[in-house]
Amino acid sequence: MIWGNHGVKRHMCGRYVSGDMTWQQYHDWLTGDAAPPPPEVEQSRHWNIPPTAMAPIAIIANGTRRMVMARWGLVPAWWQKPLSEMRFSTFNARSEQAAAKPFFRDAMKHAHCLVPALGYYEWQGPKEARQPWYIRADTNQPGLCFAGLWSRVKLADFQGYTFSILTRDATPPIAHLHQRQPVMLDAEAYQGWLAGEALETLPQIAPERLRFHKVAKAVGSIRNDGPELIEAVAA
Repeated sequence: MIWGNHGVKRHMCGRYVSGDMTWQQYHDWLTGDAAPPPPEVEQSRHWNIPPTAMAPIAIIANGTRRMVMARWGLVPAWWQKPLSEMRFSTFNARSEQAAAKPFFRDAMKHAHCLVPALGYYEWQGPKEARQPWYIRADTNQPGLCFAGLWSRVKLADFQGYTFSILTRDATPPIAHLHQRQPVMLDAEAYQGWLAGEALETLPQIAPERLRFHKVAKAVGSIRNDGPELIEAVAA
């Protein structure tokens, strides 16, 4: 495990980028419907999203695709204690193990979501000199979507949606950056994943479409947020 600034545990995938897409643009891309009024809970991070932040996800509710704001870090629907008492890291779930894990197995059965993103960050190197990288994919879509799991909870100190991002073993050309990577779905897989199909039956973004470059170490602090964080720096 790698610990980032302010006690944020940074392991795959621990920071990602959604960019400055509007609520209507999310709907144009992922639901095809006119956007309803923006949710009361607004997204505060766009270029350096850490665990526990609120971010948009796409789900199926009552047979219809919809966008909702959700807290990154899945709280299982059966959890009844205050959120402050949950001591487990749930912002990632290993795709090959999630169906057997108590915190994720119910969501793996019937609560799949899409997590829209432009890309994500990964760190490489010794602790005293970690180099951040920005990883994205070539696509004719507005961005890419991670395969995720979601829940809706009503707790003493939190009410609303939560989500986790599924991960898998990393593949070239990015396996040398980290041994794990988020599950990045091909656009043809979106409906199947939301409908509950098994991950192994769905196409994912081909490795040759992945692109990555070094970025400034400023991304290491969650205080920093802006489009300059994804800009390439000299090797």
